[in-house]
Amino acid sequence: MRLLLTTLLLLSSLNAESGILDIKWPKPNPQQQKPSIPYPSVLTEGIKNTKLPVYIPSSLAYDKKMVVVANKNFYSISFLFQGATLMVSGDKTFQESIPSSNSDFQKMMKASPTVEFMEEEGMRSANFNRHGVNYELIIECEKPKTDTRCTEEQYIRKLYSRLIMVGGRP
Repeated sequence: MRLLLTTLLLLSSLNAESGILDIKWPKPNPQQQKPSIPYPSVLTEGIKNTKLPVYIPSSLAYDKKMVVVANKNFYSISFLFQGATLMVSGDKTFQESIPSSNSDFQKMMKASPTVEFMEEEGMRSANFNRHGVNYELIIECEKPKTDTRCTEEQYIRKLYSRLIMVGGRP
């Protein structure tokens, strides 16, 4: 339920005054250019207009039960597991513009880790920025106090380490 509320909150924030982040597209990797088996239509159709790199864990790329919500500047893909829900999102909008020459901004960026793993309200998340896009992985468990996917960081780290780009376009 919290994941659904988070998704709705993210979507509603897209209607606020915002700007668009510049994307630094990765160089093409011939091994990831085309999957050997086409991705399910729920994924390809859902992200066909998305203008940012779309990442999901490789082990879930062919899950036909995924739920995709996307527009050109945002995507959210949810996966339902026994006792848990995983949401992967990418967002190239921002709410406030700070000039990159601002000294406070430069200090903050130097201190920012590549990926930040967090636990909040029984959920585990990985927040990171790639190519100038903000991404988040969130796992929410039905039993957050006993389900190791939510009590230990290892599960979210494993998912993060297996992210692959499955689409998006300039």
